[in-house]
Amino acid sequence: MVTFSVNNIFGRGYGGGVRGFSRLCGVGKNTVRIRSLGVWQASLLVSLMVLGLTAASGQAQASFTYCNKTSYVLKSAIAFRDVGWTSKGWEVLLPGACTEILEGELNGDTYYTYAESLPGHKGGIKYFAGESPFCLSSDENFELGDRENCGDKGLISARFVEVSVDGQKEWTTTFTEPKTFTRKKAEIAGAQRLLADIGFDPGRIDGELGRKTRQAIAAFKRAHDLSVSGLISEELMTTLTSEASKEANDLGYKFCNQTSGRVWAAIGFEKNKDWVSRGWWSLDPGICAKVIKDALTQASYYVHAVMESDSGETPLSVGTYELCTAEAKFEIEGRADCEVRGYTTAGFAKVDIGGEKSFTQTFSVD
Repeated sequence: MVTFSVNNIFGRGYGGGVRGFSRLCGVGKNTVRIRSLGVWQASLLVSLMVLGLTAASGQAQASFTYCNKTSYVLKSAIAFRDVGWTSKGWEVLLPGACTEILEGELNGDTYYTYAESLPGHKGGIKYFAGESPFCLSSDENFELGDRENCGDKGLISARFVEVSVDGQKEWTTTFTEPKTFTRKKAEIAGAQRLLADIGFDPGRIDGELGRKTRQAIAAFKRAHDLSVSGLISEELMTTLTSEASKEANDLGYKFCNQTSGRVWAAIGFEKNKDWVSRGWWSLDPGICAKVIKDALTQASYYVHAVMESDSGETPLSVGTYELCTAEAKFEIEGRADCEVRGYTTAGFAKVDIGGEKSFTQTFSVD
């Protein structure tokens, strides 16, 4: 068994904003620990386990499978090399569920895995990310044949975890978190987390069907006219996920480009008595992107945005508040000594949002 411990992962939008990694190879336990230089704590584990092959009429029945033993609903992608590079997704993984990602016997030696929690969960998106860059799409289903210059194609760059399958024809990647759950307990914990996300108090998120959890499930079912038979069902989990996603869609900070050119934008804000700056979002004309997905907690945010044109860059949101930026996608903690730390200082404009939980900033040219 190979275990990946993924700490402090940050990715812009769907991942990929990590500046660097250190990789430590354990001896005897085949353990690889991957750390990013991100800002917030995620501390999630990814366990990669080889399954024994099964035979039917002398033929191996093989596939690449993802299992979700976390309390989060995950959306996942996979990448591999056949004739050329391919990345494909999204496959939604409910807590406690296992899903076949690739059908048939595995022919390659190396695959690349990626997953993130749905934005409907409170507390920010959790990323299962690694070092290997590939492109992702915001489309519900996608299959891409290139991994270069993602932003220039209107795609999202993300860093996948490299998985060596060692010639096995069948493989399962299991996503876990620090609290160990069985598949059944993960399903219960997932229901608890979703209930809490939308305001039904299940008590502790512990994977146990206690009294408060049962009461919260019953109350949610009554509120949404669901069958009262049984406790946790696919119908319940699907409805919980839908409701949490609807609530998340109404929260956060959104950029919208109403110019005739591509806009590059970044955002900054205060967090835990320090400053954080994030970017870049590449917005084609008519495109919007949610850059903060949780309810807004600050009175003011700070934005830097420019529009590309044949004659150069046109400032759209540039001010006197100096924060750090980088050439590639970034999340940077602190605003001091940008150049000393290998970054660039840029002027951000202050945007007062009046205490709202959501806000849309539209970029236009007068």
